[in-house]
Amino acid sequence: MLLDTVSTIVMGTISGSSILTKQAEIFIFNNGDFDKDKRNQGNDGFLYYKYYLEIEPTEDVIDRNYVLEISNLLTKLWDADFKAIASCDFEDLLPRKGGYNFDER
Repeated sequence: MLLDTVSTIVMGTISGSSILTKQAEIFIFNNGDFDKDKRNQGNDGFLYYKYYLEIEPTEDVIDRNYVLEISNLLTKLWDADFKAIASCDFEDLLPRKGGYNFDER
């Protein structure tokens, strides 16, 4: 379900458990630390979400386009009632600052 949802949002091509777009390659992993109770507790609950994504820029992507792709993905996931938090060096450039501690920032 998540693979298809993400693929639809970014209009990417699925290959195994990854999705390729013009801006990025998105890898979807099962989280070995998944805990259905801890995922809803405190600011670090995202560490216990069922899945995590690793998103790598494509070789010649323009930084702005890469950030826009991740921004779009986050926004659409939130709109579809997914909990999503970005952990990256450019959280301040993302909607809701990537979602982590948004109310406190």
